[in-house]
Formats: sequence, structure tokens, C-alpha cells
Amino acid sequence: MEQKLKELVAEVEQELKPIFENVDKICETKKKKVLEAFQECKLQEAHLNSSTGYGIDEPGRNKIEEIYSKVFKAEDSLVRSQLISGTHALAITLSALLRPGDTMLSITGEPYDTLQTVIGIGKEQSQSSLKAFGIKYEQIDLIENDFDIPKIQERLKKQDIKLVEIQRSRGYSTRKSLIIEKIEKAIKAIREVNKNVIIMVDNCYGEFVQEKEPIEIGADITVRVFNEKLRSRNCNIRSLYSR
Repeated sequence: MEQKLKELVAEVEQELKPIFENVDKICETKKKKVLEAFQECKLQEAHLNSSTGYGIDEPGRNKIEEIYSKVFKAEDSLVRSQLISGTHALAITLSALLRPGDTMLSITGEPYDTLQTVIGIGKEQSQSSLKAFGIKYEQIDLIENDFDIPKIQERLKKQDIKLVEIQRSRGYSTRKSLIIEKIEKAIKAIREVNKNVIIMVDNCYGEFVQEKEPIEIGADITVRVFNEKLRSRNCNIRSLYSR
């Protein structure tokens, strides 16, 4: 029995070898990208010092945001410890981009529970939800773990959607997480019918798992739990955050 078990282990390891080799390749590529960003942005020891000021124009904070922008191919980034959770980061992003009368469309079905409260579609009612401020919400469900492209395009033809939300992770559902190739295909389909709608990707747990990141395939804004960050391609997050 012991010999059979060893043979089974060897067989499984051989079967999984290509998968782990690809993971190692991606790890090396991403490490190279981060190290190059450190060099290009001229990270120095002084940037790692603590601050006792008011947090206005801090060199260390500004440098890490510059590095994040470089790594993820974004125009700008917001990397702050004040953002305490992924839901907090998403709530700030949505509140910055949406105004009363605007419509948000989720094309990955129902978002996870905490974001439902933020939107105003969950069991818990909040006086500070998007719905309470007159922001409308619609959703299009996935079909067999992929986007319903025809239905998405048909809805966007009306040109009345302000923001499209894509949740890459499965969250608490049983569906599969979305690979970058599927997201890229969906973004291209969206742009065929609506070039102005804001595309926001909730990239929670999605960084560095594939060669490309959402900003590189056409997303406007990416939100992620990684000491919390918001990244923008076409929008200045700092101004959106403050308005």
C-alpha cells in the first residue's frame, strides 16, 4: 500500500507540474515588475521613515502611490491605511463616482453581502446607502461562470448607465472567480456600445495571479484589499475622493 501511495503522489505531482511552473513564471515576472518600479521611482530609505506631521504631502506615502501606479499601469493611485476594508474602499469609490439619479450596473450578478448594504439592496437597511441617496442599481447574472455579453450590450445601448461593476472574486457565492481573459472580452464588448461608461473592477484577491491586471485591459478603476487601494486610468481618484 505504501508503494502504491508513493506512486500515486508522484503521478499527481507530475500532473500538476505545468500548473506550478506557470505560477512560478508569473511570480518571477511580477517580482521583476515591482523591483523595476522601485528603481524607476527611485525609492530611498528616507521614504520609509515615519511621519509626525498632518499627513499632507508625505514623501513616503506619495512614493508608495507612485510605485503602485507604475506597477499596475495606472495614472494615479490611492494607498491609505485609513481605508480599513475592501467594502470601505468600494463604498468610497462608488460614492465618489455616482450621484443621485445615476445608475450602477453589476454584470457579475449579486455582489457579496457587505456591498449589498452599501448599495441598499441587502437585508440591512442603511440611511447612507447609495439607494438612500437616489442612486439606482441593476444587475445581470453570469451564465455558467461567464458574462452574458448579448444582454450586457443590449442594456448599455440605452446610454443611461453611469458605472459598470465587475466583481472578479467569487466572494461568498459558489461560482468560479473570473480570469482576466474573460474580463477583457467583456470590457471590449462594453466599449463597442458605450465608450463613456465607467468600468470598475473589484479585483479583490486578483492581483499578481495572472500576467495582466484590469487597468491594462481597459478597466477605468480597480479596487482591491491590499492595505486597500484604488487605482485609476481615466479618473483622478484624489479629486473624486475629496468632492
